[in-house]
Amino acid sequence: MITQGLAKIIESSSNEINLFYKKIDEYFKGNMLKNIQKLPLNANDPKEVLKSLVSLIYDILRDLSFSEQEIECHFSSLWKSNIEDQLGNKKEIMEIYEILSPLLYKLFLDKIINYLADTKSNSHMAKLKSENFLPIEFIIKLKELRKFFNQNLEKKDRLQKYLQIQNKILQKLINNQENIEKFQQLNDPRDRIQLSYIMYRIIEFFNLEGMFDFSPIQDYIKEHPEQWLDTIPLVSLKNPDIYYCGIYLINKLIIPMDMNDVKYFLLNMYDECIDEFEAPLIEATNQVYFFFKSSWMARLELSNRQNKELLKGDKVYYTTSYLRNLETSQLVLILRVYNHLDLFDKLDQDKIKPITNEIERRVSEKGIKQFRDGFISAEATYHVLFYKYMRNSLEGLQTQKILDNIISRIYRNLQLIDFSEDINYDLLTELFYACQSLQLLNCIENESMVELLAKHLFPTRVLQKFIDSDETPTFNNSKLFELKISKDTGDLIHEIRH
Repeated sequence: MITQGLAKIIESSSNEINLFYKKIDEYFKGNMLKNIQKLPLNANDPKEVLKSLVSLIYDILRDLSFSEQEIECHFSSLWKSNIEDQLGNKKEIMEIYEILSPLLYKLFLDKIINYLADTKSNSHMAKLKSENFLPIEFIIKLKELRKFFNQNLEKKDRLQKYLQIQNKILQKLINNQENIEKFQQLNDPRDRIQLSYIMYRIIEFFNLEGMFDFSPIQDYIKEHPEQWLDTIPLVSLKNPDIYYCGIYLINKLIIPMDMNDVKYFLLNMYDECIDEFEAPLIEATNQVYFFFKSSWMARLELSNRQNKELLKGDKVYYTTSYLRNLETSQLVLILRVYNHLDLFDKLDQDKIKPITNEIERRVSEKGIKQFRDGFISAEATYHVLFYKYMRNSLEGLQTQKILDNIISRIYRNLQLIDFSEDINYDLLTELFYACQSLQLLNCIENESMVELLAKHLFPTRVLQKFIDSDETPTFNNSKLFELKISKDTGDLIHEIRH
C-alpha cells in the first residue's frame, strides 16, 4: 500500500537482497518441516493445504513479535489476489510456500525500512539477527544505508513521519473499534449507511476487514432495502448517495440480495436523471457518476442510447465560464466516465479540451485545489493524480509539495477525528483520499513516479544506483507481491507473480 514503492526501491538498490530473501525462505521452510504434523500432507484440496500453511506462518510470525495488525494487514491481500489461479492443482507444501513468499518478503522489508528510519524497530532487528535472518553482507549494506540517513536528518525525519502514518491510523482504528462498529446501528438510515460505507473503505484500505464485525450492516442492508435504496439531496463525494453505499457494501461483504430490485431502482434513477437535466453528467456530475458506478457494480447493462442520454449536453456546458464553477474532482469524474465507456479519445475535443484545461488551472506550485481560488484539497489531489495516471501524463507534478500536503493533512485529520455519533464525515473522506493518494504514488505502474517518491524520502546516496544510471529504474524482476491500480476503476489489484 503506502510503502510498496519504497520497498521496491530498497529491493532494487541492494545487490544483497536475494541473500536476505534466501534466509527468509530457509527459516520458514525449516519451521514448516519442524511442524510438518500440523500440515495436511495428504489433502486433495489445494485450498485446504494453503489455509493450513497460512495458519502456521501466522504462528511463526507471532513468535517473531509481529503484531496481529501487521500480519492481518499484509496477509489479507492474499485473499484479494489471483491466488486461486496461481494455486491451480498444486498440493506440495513447498510449492505453495513459493506462492506465499512474496508476501513475506514485503512484510520483512517493511521492518528494514523502519530500521533505516530508526522508528523504534531496533528490538525487532535484534530478534531477526538472533534468528539468523540477516546475512553478514546484508547487515553491512544496512549499516551503510542507515549511515546515509543519519547524515541527512531532514530526509530521516521526513521518512519517519511518512512511516508513522500507517501505524497511527491502524492504532486509531483498533482503539476505536467498538465505536466504529456502533455506526452500523445508528437510527438514521443515511448516517448508518454512509458512515458504515466510509469506515469500511478506510478499514479495507488497510486490509483490516477481518478484525471488525460487519454483520450488523450486512443484516440491515439485506433486511431493509426500502430504507437505503433511496437518493438524497446535495450528493457529493463527501455526501455519497446512500443507494450507492449500499450497493458497494453488497459487493464487498458478499451480501445475498435480489439484484432485480436493485436494478429496478436504478432504472428509475436513470429516468429521473434524464427528465430533470439537459446535460446530466455535467449538471449533476456526482449523482450521475454514482449512478454509473452503481449500475456497473450491479451489472445493469445500459444500451448505447441510454449512455448517450446521460452524456448529452450542448457546448455551452463545456465553456470555461460553466466549467470553472465545478469542483476539480467533478471535472475528473466526468473524464473517468468517458474513459470507462471508451469514449475519451472518440469524443469531440471541443468537449474534452476545456475540461482538461480547467483541471490544469487547479494545479499550483503549492498543491491541487478544489476550485481555482479555493483551498488545497486531498479529494482534489487524489482525483487529479488519478486522472494524470489514467492518461499517462504524470510528468511535471510537484511531487514533493503534494506529498508534504498529504502527510500534514493526514496528521491534522487524525488529531481532529472523534469516532462518535457526531463524527465529521468531511474529515473522514479527506483522510481516505489522502491515503488513496499515497497508495497511488506507490502502486502506479510508472517507475519514474516511484523514483520521485523515493527522492523525497531517501538521501541521495541511498539512490546512487539510480542517479548514476541513464535509465529509469524498472521493477520487472521484483520478487515482491504485486499491487497495481486499475486505470479504469481506480481499484487496487492484488497480484501474485510467480
